[in-house]
Amino acid sequence: MSVVYVSHPPEREFAKLLFSYKDLLDSFIKNPDKGFYSFPYSFKPETRARTHVRRENFNPDFFLKKGNDIIVIEIKKDGDDSKKNAAKYRDGMKHFESLNTALADQGSAFRYHFKFLTPQDYPAFFTAIRENSYPQWQSQLMGELAGKL
Repeated sequence: MSVVYVSHPPEREFAKLLFSYKDLLDSFIKNPDKGFYSFPYSFKPETRARTHVRRENFNPDFFLKKGNDIIVIEIKKDGDDSKKNAAKYRDGMKHFESLNTALADQGSAFRYHFKFLTPQDYPAFFTAIRENSYPQWQSQLMGELAGKL
C-alpha cells in the first residue's frame, strides 16, 4: 500500500516519516478512527461538576510490524498530556499487557508494544526502531502521562 489517509498535522508528519523509514519495518497500517481495532477506556471528564466516569472506545492511530513485534502508536500534538490521554495510556498499557500474556500462554512469539508519540519524539522513536531498543523505549509524553496516573 502506498496511500495513507491521515486527518491531523502530527499524524501527517508521522506518516511521511514512516515512508522515509520504511526499510526499518516489515509493514504498517493506519487504523481508521472507527471500526477496525479499538478497546475500551474510562476517564473522569475535566469539566466542573462532573463526578461520573465516562467510558469510550480508543482507536490507536498506527500499527507497525517489525519481526514478531507489533508496535501500536497513538499520535498526539506536543504537550497533549490531558487526563483523557492519561486514561487512554493507562488502559492501553493494561490492554496490551493482557494481550501479550494471552499470546505467551498460547505459545505465540508475537508481542505488542504500545507507544504514545508527539512530533518532538519522532527522531528518538525511529532511532529506537533502528537500534531495536523500541520495546523498552519511552517517549517524553509517555513519561508525562505515567506521572498523572
